[in-house]
Amino acid sequence: MTTADLEEFEDELETCFGTSCGFCERGCPVYQALKVRTLSMKGRNRTMLGLLKKRFEITPSVVQAAFECTLCGNCDRWCALKNTDHTRAFREYLLKHGVEPMKEHSSLLASVKNYGNPWFQPRSARNKWLKGQDIPKAAPGKQEVLFFAGCTSAVMKPLVPSLVASAKLLRRANVNFAVMGQDEPCCGSTLLRVGQTEAFEMLEKENFDKFEALGVKKIVTACPGCYTTLRKSAESLGSEIEIVHITQELAELVKGGDLKVKRSSEKMTYHDPCHLGRLGGILDEPREIVGAASDFIEMPNHGYESRCCGAGAGLQSAFPKLSRELASKKIEEAKSTGATTLVTCCPFCETQLRTVPGMRVVDLMELLLKATEDSNKP
Repeated sequence: MTTADLEEFEDELETCFGTSCGFCERGCPVYQALKVRTLSMKGRNRTMLGLLKKRFEITPSVVQAAFECTLCGNCDRWCALKNTDHTRAFREYLLKHGVEPMKEHSSLLASVKNYGNPWFQPRSARNKWLKGQDIPKAAPGKQEVLFFAGCTSAVMKPLVPSLVASAKLLRRANVNFAVMGQDEPCCGSTLLRVGQTEAFEMLEKENFDKFEALGVKKIVTACPGCYTTLRKSAESLGSEIEIVHITQELAELVKGGDLKVKRSSEKMTYHDPCHLGRLGGILDEPREIVGAASDFIEMPNHGYESRCCGAGAGLQSAFPKLSRELASKKIEEAKSTGATTLVTCCPFCETQLRTVPGMRVVDLMELLLKATEDSNKP
């Protein structure tokens, strides 16, 4: 994934400085929670420009402006500038200019380097979700479709059922796929979001060399972060491997009746993960599944305007209080619909939203699997 240096965005930063719109504030979860202008995208752009123009030095408040952001992409909805790219470049700029990685991020980075995942779990932990399942391991020339489990769901015990459900549904859809098990690498999303661009670019090249060596033609993943990261990596590296999210594989089958679903009368609403919806452009497919399985109700802010749960881009680890506040706001919005269940399909969103009491949070693939199983009951 080719990334740009902060200096390359100087003209865009000047453009932002010369306007007075402030539209980026309206959808920014951090600004809406804290009302601190330097933490809105317009304020952050001015901070970057001030650094490039040598108007001030790097201070703790400058570092805070760079990292107290979820990179959710909402500001890009209201602006023609590449704001999310600005912030990623800002973080890289600070690290290149002597700023030490935040201690919470340093531990994540060390874990990716040593264990191949951000959670200090041994590589063998990636095999846990495969226990009792008859899924072939990817071998050169054997399977063209690879199911990419992702670090978080594979090694976090509460999330394992979502992967099991995904695999069962792919088999029901007659998808012939394999997995890499403990040999599956980290997609590198964590590295990219916290400014470790050089390490990320080395990792993505290694990853796609492995995929190409296996003869993989298509990668299916249930993790939105893996989806957007692998897709952009494939584009920048010129790889012909197709990257799809599991909802793309299954929604058409649900819609066409090939996957029989029993509809529940329970009222449910759906949270768009930032990486899947706003950043990934996948909006309809999850809704088709939730709508087929329940009495579906939209939240006031949904689709491209969905509010971030607060878990992204290192915010959860470095600013836990703020992160939880954003999750609480999301749960309150979900409850305002009258729904009793909040459905999502991102391991980070699922884990984050479950920290707030008051509403049942369900993984989309687990919901779909139950609905297909219920359809077979007399």
